[in-house]
Amino acid sequence: MEITDKEVFEIAISSEIRAREAYEKLASMTKSDIIRDELLFLAREEDKHREIIEKMAEKFEGTRTEPKKIDIDVMGEFRVIAEKMAEAIKKPDINIDEVYEIAMKAEVVSEKLYKELAGYAATDNTRLILEMLADMEHNHYNILKKQYDYIMRYPEIYKEEFYDQLMKDVNFNF
Repeated sequence: MEITDKEVFEIAISSEIRAREAYEKLASMTKSDIIRDELLFLAREEDKHREIIEKMAEKFEGTRTEPKKIDIDVMGEFRVIAEKMAEAIKKPDINIDEVYEIAMKAEVVSEKLYKELAGYAATDNTRLILEMLADMEHNHYNILKKQYDYIMRYPEIYKEEFYDQLMKDVNFNF
C-alpha cells in the first residue's frame, strides 16, 4: 500500500469523525447526566482533533511528497473496533460498562494508529501533529479508565440515576 501525507490526514479525519459520532450517540443513550457530560466532552475533543488535522492538511497541501509504501498493522484492529462501536450504537439497551469498554479500546487503537501513521509522515510537522494526537488519545483513555474503574467498583450506584441524585444531595462542605 502506498500513502501520501494527504491520505494520512484523510484517515485521521475519518477516525475523529467516527469517534465523535459514537460518543454523541452513546451519550444520548445513557441515563446519567454525569456520564453523558463526560461522553459529550470526549465528543467535543474528537471534533477539535478533526479541526487540527484539517488545518494541518490545508497548511501542507502545497508541500506534498511522493507516496510512501506502508504497512499499517493497526488498520485491521482499527476496523474491528469501528465495527464494534457501530454495533453498540445500534443497541437500544447497551450497558454503561460496555460503552466504556468499547470507548477505551477505541482510544487505545486510535493512539496506535496515530503512532504508526507518524512513522510514515513525510514531514516533521506532520509527524509531530500525529504524535501529539496519539498523546491526546492516550489521555482520553485515562479519563475513560478512571470512570470505568468507579463503575466497576460501585456498579449499583453507577448503573442507575441514583448516582446523579447522590452527587446532587451530598454536601461536600466539611
